[in-house]
Amino acid sequence: MFPGTLPAMDLPTYCERASDGLLAEPLNAVTNAAFLAAAWLAWRRWRAQPGASWRHQADIGLLIALLALIGIGSLLWHTVSRPWAFWLDALPITFFIHVFLFSFLWRLARLGWPAIIAVFVAYEALTFLVLYLTPAGALNDSAGYLPVVLFLWLMGAGLRLRDHPLWRDYLGFGALFAVSLGFRIADPLLCDLVPVGTHFLWHVLNGWLLYLLLAGLIRHGIPDRSASS
Repeated sequence: MFPGTLPAMDLPTYCERASDGLLAEPLNAVTNAAFLAAAWLAWRRWRAQPGASWRHQADIGLLIALLALIGIGSLLWHTVSRPWAFWLDALPITFFIHVFLFSFLWRLARLGWPAIIAVFVAYEALTFLVLYLTPAGALNDSAGYLPVVLFLWLMGAGLRLRDHPLWRDYLGFGALFAVSLGFRIADPLLCDLVPVGTHFLWHVLNGWLLYLLLAGLIRHGIPDRSASS
């Protein structure tokens, strides 16, 4: 904690930040390029689809924009380290999770509105329960991400029941996110062994993961309008 950097709010700190200043977390800052690269690649992949359209896939366009905002917000947070930058980091992630859950349920699981609402209620209830049962700051402020791991595996199981070609991918996505989350949790625990910490690996793996999630959604969730014309 450095004078003038963080207020009385209990905000995360990182191994790499051993001093104050914009360049105090160089790895944590520069690895946000993973999110920006993922957004760019997802954008190009989306626009290359014959059926791509803002009118018909506004949710996909929004997800790509949120992915870019994740990179920008996280870059600001790991450089200026101010409370407002923390929220610019946290809010796009939260919005991305919820919009992606909707897109998955609608485009890949092909559920109706009652089922979509029920899944959302279950996700919010589980997240609230996890946060309620875990002490503040538990798992390096990462407890709220545990339901995401579970839901990725549940998504894979649901796709398996539908014999969807992405079901194995989602089981792998859950495993990849679990590893990524492990690096986020381990960051303050390994400061003595790894002075730069492990949080930057959370950025790199998540950039890769979010691109893979969007690539699957784009590949299998957009009807090919040219094929029916």
